[in-house]
Amino acid sequence: MGRERKESSLSGDRALTLAEVAQLYYLEDFTQERIARRFGFSRSRVSRMLKEARDSGLVEIRIRSPLKAADGVGRELGSRLGLRECLVLASSGRGASGDLSGDLGALGARYLRESVLDGDVIGVGWSSAVHDVVRSGHLQTKSGITVVQLIGSLGGFVPDLDGAFIIESLGLSLGARQYFLQAPILVADAAVRDGLLRDRHIARSLDLARQANVMIVGVGTIDRNSGQYRAGYLDDEDLAYIGGRGAVGEICGSYFSRDGSRVPLEMDGRTIGLGFEDMKRAPTRVAMGWGVGKSLANIGAARSGLVNVLITDEGTAREMLEILNAEPA
Repeated sequence: MGRERKESSLSGDRALTLAEVAQLYYLEDFTQERIARRFGFSRSRVSRMLKEARDSGLVEIRIRSPLKAADGVGRELGSRLGLRECLVLASSGRGASGDLSGDLGALGARYLRESVLDGDVIGVGWSSAVHDVVRSGHLQTKSGITVVQLIGSLGGFVPDLDGAFIIESLGLSLGARQYFLQAPILVADAAVRDGLLRDRHIARSLDLARQANVMIVGVGTIDRNSGQYRAGYLDDEDLAYIGGRGAVGEICGSYFSRDGSRVPLEMDGRTIGLGFEDMKRAPTRVAMGWGVGKSLANIGAARSGLVNVLITDEGTAREMLEILNAEPA
């Protein structure tokens, strides 16, 4: 796994140097400081070289997790939907009512642990599934990391959907600087939104979010399990309106159809967060999407380009394949 691969245009000497640095770091357990001393580089230059080695395809990292994965299902689903990675937690040995949230959170955390590099900017969207990642205990400190909130906060009355709490917890786990988006996700009208976007603190956080190397978000559904519905931002009439426009899911307040196209809504002008196209610019876009009702939303999310890494459970993955198999050729 890793960042999206680009066709390597490195010269032979440059590729050889990057490969040597990467081998010392990943295979021989050298610290970046030790590598810097050996080559006479700064530590920040070593960090940049490791990123370049990953981005150019010289280095690929794969997790061999003790969590049992349904690799065949994941490979098929990833191939069908054009995903870079599709990690599927196997359901074997679990009862039908087994709670997968802890294991899926651990799987997401371990992906981040291997994917995030020193100096990265991580954009975070709140959701119950992202909360599972943060509380998993499987994250580890990195150097020079920044975490930034992608969408407005909900406040503390729904702990697993509290954007500020999730940012703070993730920041502490990673030893990262934290940037909050101190505004609600939805406001009363567009004029209020425009005024808030002129606030320098909100503008700074959104500018930083546009620089994210990695995103970690949840896939939302258009039903009463929606985070915005649970938090009181949407009601049944809103859900009917959104679904009636053809939306099957959302990520960070951006709605999409089954074919992945963006669904424009009146509430777009009242939403405070990173926009649809801006989110697609992050090289690594990890989505947690599992459980009841997520299958069609996951398919739309993958087709939208908002996601290139999907983490889900086997039951949801197999249901997604059934939906794809039933579609006209």
